[in-house]
This record gives sequence, C-alpha cells and structure tokens, in this order.
Amino acid sequence: MENITSGQEFIPGLISIIVPVYNAEKYLNSCVECVFNQSYKNIELILIDDGSTDNSGDLCDNYALNDHRIQTIHIKNSGPSNARNIGIAKSKGSFIFFLDADDFIEDNALALLMSTHEKHHVDLVIGDFNKINDENVVFAQGNVFPEDKLLTKQGILDYARCYLKKPNRFALFAYSWGRLFKTSIIKKNNLCFDVNLHTFEDVAFNFDYLTYTNEVFFLKEVVYNHLVHNNYASATMNIADNPRKLFGYQKALDHIGNFLAHCNSSANIEKEVGHANVCLTIIQ
Repeated sequence: MENITSGQEFIPGLISIIVPVYNAEKYLNSCVECVFNQSYKNIELILIDDGSTDNSGDLCDNYALNDHRIQTIHIKNSGPSNARNIGIAKSKGSFIFFLDADDFIEDNALALLMSTHEKHHVDLVIGDFNKINDENVVFAQGNVFPEDKLLTKQGILDYARCYLKKPNRFALFAYSWGRLFKTSIIKKNNLCFDVNLHTFEDVAFNFDYLTYTNEVFFLKEVVYNHLVHNNYASATMNIADNPRKLFGYQKALDHIGNFLAHCNSSANIEKEVGHANVCLTIIQ
C-alpha cells in the first residue's frame, strides 16, 4: 500500500469523502448526489472503484469528468479496507469522512459535524445514524446516547470497557462511517485499515485512532443513513468460502487491548478482552 503520509500538507477546512465502490451501480447516483447536496461545500470526493464487474467504474469516471472535486481511482478487487487506505493516501483534506456506496447522508451532515468540531475542538465527531432497508424505510436508529455527549479520555476508556463487557450493545466505535476524523492524526501516526480483516476492521481502526485522541463528541442528530440489505445470500456465500472471515473480532480485540495498555489503564485488560472474546464467539 502507498505510504499514507505522502508528505503533503492538508488543506484547511477541506473534507475528503472516501467511498469504496464495488458493484454499486444501483446506489451510486444517490450516494454521489447526497454528497453534492451538502450545505457544506468545501469537499473532495474520492471514489475507489474496487474492481467492479458492473457499470460502477464507468459511472465513477463520468462523475469525475463532470466535477473537478471528484477523483476516481480504479484498483483490482481487494476489499473495502484497502480501498479506504488508498483513499486516505490520496486525500488532501484536513478532515476525512468515510461513506459506503450504498448509504447516504443528510444534507446538513457535514455542516453539523464541522460546526461541532469548531465548537468543541475535539479529535473525533460522531453523528447518530438510521438503519434503513432496501425500500429506504427507517427501521432502527443508532441510539448510542440519548443526547449530545462529550467523552474525555476517561470517558473513552470507560466506554471501551463497556464494549468489552457487552460488545453487541455498545456500538459507538463499531463503525468508521458517519464521523469526522482528523487527517493529521491518521497520517502522522500512519494509521490504516487492516486488509486482512473482513469483519470488525472498523473496530480495529477506530481504537487505533482513539489511541491518539483526547476527546470525542457524539452528536445526537442523525447525519447518516446505513442500508441493511434484506438479502444476505451473497454475504453468506462469501463467508462460506472462508469461514475464518467471521473471526475478525479476535484481532480487533487485540487492537482494543493495545489501546487500553497505551492509556495505562489499570483494568485487568487480559481478563476483559478474554470476556469479550467469549461473548463475540457466542454471538458469531
């Protein structure tokens, strides 16, 4: 993978939106439209065509031809982690926002995240989200916290321990989308997604990032809409080809343990990580 530090300066106020694209022609137009409907206009959109076999790659090229803020990169199929890493390497913004090609964001999403960052000067801003089905009907909301919440370093540590106790109940750091990351933290510490993980890669990345943060702000207002497909057949077949893909949580838990150790947590890290391992094994 290209060195993500790349020696470049970050453009102040620019948000780099990174979208891995794989066979997403059905959703791509609404995804791109939601980006350019944003009330916050200082953006660049990086579309990573991850070896699509449908018309997605051509659509990405057409978008890039029609708007100078769009960059399309074509790669061999290697999964969303590698695609995001390439997007990070190519990004020029001082902030990074990850968006999945079949999801969409509210028109004021980036403005809300940016204004929250400017008000609280935190290292990570996380917006609430909706889960929607294939008919774009909301069937669940994130409901991480009942109201806006500022987490200090101790609060982040406490939440990490809650996740280890009940990993299916505390989802704040389970996703990489719908949040505003500082590019300087990612690039100066050479953070990247683990390309060997096919599940729980977001958890591993988030806790690597949290190692270098002091405060996180959760914004109760919904900024992101995450599509949960009704048909899981393709995903099931994918896992059936290599059942070990299910066990990404084992390595992700190592990243959480490293985070706790780096923060000099006095908790019994090995015992808490072991408990989470048992819980996630049962869930899987």
